[in-house]
Amino acid sequence: MMRLRITLPSTTLLRPVELAAALPYGFGATEPPYRAVWALHCAMSNGDFFFDSLDAAGIVEREQVAIIAPGMGNGYFVNSSHENQADFLNELLDAAREAFPLSRRPEDNAVIGVSMGGFGAVRWALDSGAFGAAAAISGVFDCRVPPDDRMMKNRAQRALYAAFERVMRRCLLDGSGRVRPDADLEQLLRKGRKEGASPFPRISLYCGEQDYLSLPQSRALEDACVRHGCPVRLRLSEGEHDPVYWRGAFRAAVSACFHAADAGEEDSLCI
Repeated sequence: MMRLRITLPSTTLLRPVELAAALPYGFGATEPPYRAVWALHCAMSNGDFFFDSLDAAGIVEREQVAIIAPGMGNGYFVNSSHENQADFLNELLDAAREAFPLSRRPEDNAVIGVSMGGFGAVRWALDSGAFGAAAAISGVFDCRVPPDDRMMKNRAQRALYAAFERVMRRCLLDGSGRVRPDADLEQLLRKGRKEGASPFPRISLYCGEQDYLSLPQSRALEDACVRHGCPVRLRLSEGEHDPVYWRGAFRAAVSACFHAADAGEEDSLCI
């Protein structure tokens, strides 16, 4: 495995963006294109988070996949008054594929996000048609979803909710307080049902049973996917909204995204 730190001078954002990446050793030799995991970080973090906290390097070795993880700040991976991060992600797809031997087939590409990045992963997958699978780990998707009362009794999760709600509203709502169309997952799901649209990606939602910040959010998104005919599976197991849970969930998500595709059916993998 070779871990790389890359600076991409973005013509979309008009600033350099730092990327954390890793590929199997020997990727410079003549090889078939690698499957790729595009990893979107949580708030107050960057792409190094996947390698420093979630064992991304070990996953590269075991699964023989590339992992590309941009550091984007707290912009929720959308186009907003802050900056056009969604447009940058599409720029990143092209740039990374020019630099490395990465497959362009949707079935060989998965996008996985944690917390804030869970929203970014699902939004990007639904909007782009570039991925066969997407996974959201402890995702926080919609500021309109009522909070779980149990969260208010958990000091750490209550503080996260207060911070998340402000970020979400700043990034996802327009001046009138409505969710902007390109940030509305329900509307993107509706768009995906239209004739001629790209096939839905397979969506996996991972959430800890004690993660009262993400639990109602994940269930609401599962319901929306079911209503619109998007393949989805919500996987619940012991855990909270923290890296202890995320480490196992990230490993499971990478495996599920690709091995379920190999089998042609949803897998039964548990964390």
